[in-house]
Amino acid sequence: MAAPLPTFVGRRRPDWESLQGLLARQREGGMGLAELRRLDTLYRRAAADLAHAQTFYPGTDVHRFLNQLCAQAYAAIYQPPRERWSAVRDFFRREFPATLRAEGRFVAVSAAFFLLGLLLGALVVLLEPRGAELLVPQGVRDYVAQGRMWTDDILSVAPPNAVSSGIATNNLTVIIFTFASGILLGLGTVFTLVNNGVQIGAITALCAREGMGLKLLDFISAHGPVELSIITIAGGAGLILGQALIDPGELPRAQALALRAKAAVKLVLGCAPFLAAIAVVEGFISPGSLFPTWLKALLGLTLGALFWAYLLRAGRDTAASSTRLR
Repeated sequence: MAAPLPTFVGRRRPDWESLQGLLARQREGGMGLAELRRLDTLYRRAAADLAHAQTFYPGTDVHRFLNQLCAQAYAAIYQPPRERWSAVRDFFRREFPATLRAEGRFVAVSAAFFLLGLLLGALVVLLEPRGAELLVPQGVRDYVAQGRMWTDDILSVAPPNAVSSGIATNNLTVIIFTFASGILLGLGTVFTLVNNGVQIGAITALCAREGMGLKLLDFISAHGPVELSIITIAGGAGLILGQALIDPGELPRAQALALRAKAAVKLVLGCAPFLAAIAVVEGFISPGSLFPTWLKALLGLTLGALFWAYLLRAGRDTAASSTRLR
């Protein structure tokens, strides 16, 4: 014979309340293993109580309460597996290029700072012969003085796969620093962009002045368009952080930074696989004379055009379809 309803509720209520508390913690995140086990145990007890209520107290408030409680616990414990590959595919198919288009003004400003450094470095070396001593590393100047490219010996020191790995690591370090230094009110990112531009411009001007312009073109043409594009995108991400700190709008600075950092991180993460791919080109194709200069230049222009076509077009058809459906 079943106990009276008040007696049943009084005896089982502590477990139900404990289960409600654990479900609230589970929604907030940060549950430990012991709490997860406790959640499973309390859910099973509540399920048994629900079966008991269905038999002896059907249609009561307790029956309805237990039915809702068990449904919430079941949804929390038996969550469907996340479609991670689908999420990654959607990120690169739509989210990353859409974010870049939405934040295009920051990427444009980043490119302007980089070009400013490029012009400054080139002008200093072209107008003042001793400018190269200040802006171009000694090792590079020594190679140029011998009429040789400093990249000529890369493949003799290490195989292409090792070269690609080292280049990818170095490029990733530059990208992360360019982005992360934006936390310094954007000034760190601006300095990094201008400084890199100055150094590249100075080296380019030195090679051109010494009659080695074609040799430099031979090395940088295959990977340069995509690699420099990625640097400017990372710079745009850093400027987003700086803008959130300088002008948070109506939000507190910490909240504005957290909100804008999501877009900035998407830009950096989206560039990562392209950075790895272009490192392969820089390690296997750019150095040496296995491929003619014209072919390297054609490859570089093609990769650059495809990269920007993807960034400017990907996901637009999906967005347009969604708009028509609404």
